[in-house]
Amino acid sequence: MISTVNCVADAVEEDSSLIVAFASQEGDMVDQHFGSAQAFYVYQVRVESNGLIASKHFGYEKKDGNEDKLKPKLTWLQGSDVVYCGSIGGSATRQLVTLGITPIQVKGGPDIDELLDSLQTQLRGVPEFWLANILKKKQKQAAGEERFDIDDDESWD
Repeated sequence: MISTVNCVADAVEEDSSLIVAFASQEGDMVDQHFGSAQAFYVYQVRVESNGLIASKHFGYEKKDGNEDKLKPKLTWLQGSDVVYCGSIGGSATRQLVTLGITPIQVKGGPDIDELLDSLQTQLRGVPEFWLANILKKKQKQAAGEERFDIDDDESWD
């Protein structure tokens, strides 16, 4: 289900799944520079399935080095694990990494469906190094949350 949200984190139903954003004009292929992207399409990816959970359209932006245009995109993408884009500048890369989002630059306008299939194949088998690191981080976060849930059930006598 596609939802209208203030940020990607608001659309995430399950913390253990991979949340992947794609910079895409029409939602079919990765064909946008991160800073001037007119839209992002976000998918929740699991071993057995994937689905579009949110999308956001932004106005036309020039590739002019203006840092202010990054702020709304960075704010909205919070909660994503990965962002695929056609190209990305150093400043945007640093800001995404600071937010815990891994930027992936791809050339040739690959189809989003093909990238999703590749991610699911990696989730079923041996993930690439960058994806394995994301999955480890998510497992640690989930384990930490479970520990606190157990503590909540115990009384503090």
